[in-house]
Amino acid sequence: MSASRGERGAVAGLEGVLFAVLILVTGTLVVTNSWSVLQVRRSLDGAAREYIRGYTQAADPTAAHRDGRIALFDVLDGEGVRAGSVSIDGPDPSVFGPCATATVTLSSTVPSLRLPFIGRVASTTVRVTHTELVDAHREMTVGRSYDPEATACAR
Repeated sequence: MSASRGERGAVAGLEGVLFAVLILVTGTLVVTNSWSVLQVRRSLDGAAREYIRGYTQAADPTAAHRDGRIALFDVLDGEGVRAGSVSIDGPDPSVFGPCATATVTLSSTVPSLRLPFIGRVASTTVRVTHTELVDAHREMTVGRSYDPEATACAR
């Protein structure tokens, strides 16, 4: 046997290291994107829940709209989400009344991938919907289009 060793068997040494670094960077980007989407979803879920809670416990349509938005913006502010980045599709205050259905949908666009010097490459839209009935057992002023026969309690 000879004591000198050749380069036989030394295939893909540096390429293997570079491929491993590429896999590590890609995996880190995927995990970071998933985390940001989950964080925005959690924030929107809490904000929608508080909006509906404030809306359904109000005494009149104007207060319902106002209380719902105040609760929503308080949660978004506490979570560090810019209120301007959230689209709000709330219930119609004109049909506010006992046992009326109130549904709010919040949506926000989350950048999927941010690259240095390039910026946003793609994005994901996160959408959350919450529905609840207005308290049927409290005194309140109803909205001008409220129809008690069209509520869930009339069925």
